Amino acid sequence: MKNQQCAEFQSAHLLWGTNLQVRFLLFPFSNPSCGQLLSQQEDIQEAGFNASLGTKIIIHGFRALGTKPSWINALIQAFLEVARVNVIAVDWVQGATAAYPTAVENVMKLGLEISSFIRKLLAVGVPESSIHLIGVSLGAHVGGLVGQFYEGHLGRIT
Repeated sequence: MKNQQCAEFQSAHLLWGTNLQVRFLLFPFSNPSCGQLLSQQEDIQEAGFNASLGTKIIIHGFRALGTKPSWINALIQAFLEVARVNVIAVDWVQGATAAYPTAVENVMKLGLEISSFIRKLLAVGVPESSIHLIGVSLGAHVGGLVGQFYEGHLGRIT
């Protein structure tokens, strides 16, 4: 595993702007409390991602205050306590903050970003059927959209 610092969720502030800035944080089974920022295929393989395990992708919803969801760490820990899986949290706090209609406008762009990321996972040998999207609130709409892009071939959407 590449030696890098733990990555945290972004914070947004209405005065700083709320453009969509999507980040993918891997919480590997080997170090579940330390998020690893993923971007390129090399990062995916070097960050402790295991293509032979199932992959959970968590998508949060609207963030009125521009903060990390308070529930996300507990959900990550719960998945890793019950199964040996890859857990990836989608951090789109920047695009999910401000007025709700602005966050809604980012849903399609976010869906396309996640779809592009899933293509990277497929390129390193992850089967479509092993991918489980978990969306909360507006994130559930995004998950459904991504599932539609993959024509129902992803393993599961919750």
